[in-house]
Amino acid sequence: MAVEGGRGSYARERVALTAGHVTKARAMIRKGTVPGRGLDLVDADCAGLVLRVTRNSATWMRKSKSGTVRIGDAAVISLAQARDQAERIRLAVPGLHQPTMETRIYEEALRRTGSVEEALDAAWPEEEPETQTVEVRRRDGPWVLGDLIDAYLAWKLPRLKEGRWRASYESYLRHPELAGLSMVTVAGLDLETMLGVRQRLLEDGGTKRSAAKRVIGQFRDAMTWGWRAQPLRCRLVRMEFPWWDRLTVDYTPGTRDHVPTVEELARTLAVAERHRSLGQTEHATGAGLLGALWAVVLTAQRTGALVTTQVSSCVPQFSNELPGWTAVGWPGAVMKSEMPHGVPIPPEAWAVIERYRQEDAWGREAPSPWMFPSRRGDGHVSYLATNQLLSRLQGLREGKRAEGKVDLFALYGIRRWTPHDVRRGLATFLGERRLGGAAAAILDHVDGKADERERTAAVTRLHYDRAQRMELKAEGLALWCEAILEAYEREREAIARVPLPPARPRTVRKLATKRKALVPA
Repeated sequence: MAVEGGRGSYARERVALTAGHVTKARAMIRKGTVPGRGLDLVDADCAGLVLRVTRNSATWMRKSKSGTVRIGDAAVISLAQARDQAERIRLAVPGLHQPTMETRIYEEALRRTGSVEEALDAAWPEEEPETQTVEVRRRDGPWVLGDLIDAYLAWKLPRLKEGRWRASYESYLRHPELAGLSMVTVAGLDLETMLGVRQRLLEDGGTKRSAAKRVIGQFRDAMTWGWRAQPLRCRLVRMEFPWWDRLTVDYTPGTRDHVPTVEELARTLAVAERHRSLGQTEHATGAGLLGALWAVVLTAQRTGALVTTQVSSCVPQFSNELPGWTAVGWPGAVMKSEMPHGVPIPPEAWAVIERYRQEDAWGREAPSPWMFPSRRGDGHVSYLATNQLLSRLQGLREGKRAEGKVDLFALYGIRRWTPHDVRRGLATFLGERRLGGAAAAILDHVDGKADERERTAAVTRLHYDRAQRMELKAEGLALWCEAILEAYEREREAIARVPLPPARPRTVRKLATKRKALVPA
């Protein structure tokens, strides 16, 4: 039964089409009984297939949300052939196929030859599998997702500022969910596939919602870059609408308001020193890492910049007004504000930091150029190392409670805190003493407006630059460091009276037995 559409539209009827419907359509055209503008016979047995009947012709079409493709004249193409063409259109890979052109070639070849096989060979040739090297594929395409991600990262990473975000940026695009699609062609990816990836990310208990948002967001960025910068290799030339824009993850970061007390920070330092070895099978905490933890607490600087401190950037006796003080500076390239930054450190506080650097130097042939050297290799400790140390002290491994590990924070009554929380602690401490301006200067809370010469100023110049407000920073750091060091002495004495937790029994391994079994009789 035909259902009339609105004014100027086609009448519409949904039915399981048969050859009889095609014959009836031709009769309607011949007799001039086509209703209104025309009639659309929608096939109930083939998704999207429509026989459009107008006063002059009957035409096969396939309709979908992405658009309408004309299949051909019903006088040339049978119902079975039209269904086959509709299915081929549905399965066509964007970028690799052009259904509008291929269906036109099919119709013309069928009209000319009458052979379905020849028409299919002309319009939809079966591609012989080729042995294509990775080099050829990356040069000529079609790119797979792994190719796109590699190329995108090679373009993107140099444009990111050195620091924590740059170091972790790649990990999100290397997530196992995306790695599982690394050999899928970029043009072969679709919204349904990626919605499944998003769903698994959100349902995975080991992936935070914030991480899921970054994985999906960076996938979208990579796809957009490929679409614009490498459309030929990605086979996205004819793609007009970026379907990946519909991929979103709803996430709003919460407000962090934990403020660790001076006593908690000092107690943590004492605990970290007392428990340098956290297990029989673990290495002791390196001197460079302990020095970095002390520096985080004493200076409240961001760990990303702090761990990159070079010995050459530390200038002792830099001011006659601050005898014995040491100035430490960082270039704008490692600062969040993108401005060079320096802080003065009191003699007592600097002595602690320097002590750990000297301890590290004892085991080296030549002193490290870094203030906080890594125990592995010649570089500095990682910006994540202090977070990992705090996690180990809490008996955590990858954010989860590790079996058999003691939570030293709970044992010694320390609330959980992160290195960034120290900045909030210093700001609160100095704010209560009406030194909020000193706190802002120490923490590098500036608007970042300056010309390029100021952004790239030499580190050594910072110690004498009036704009660095060293005297103001010194006033605040003198109070803060004094409070931390006094609290540390109290906490260290108190912790020394707490019995050490029992050591975990060492697992007895039957290595000798295994080796004996391997020896031939």
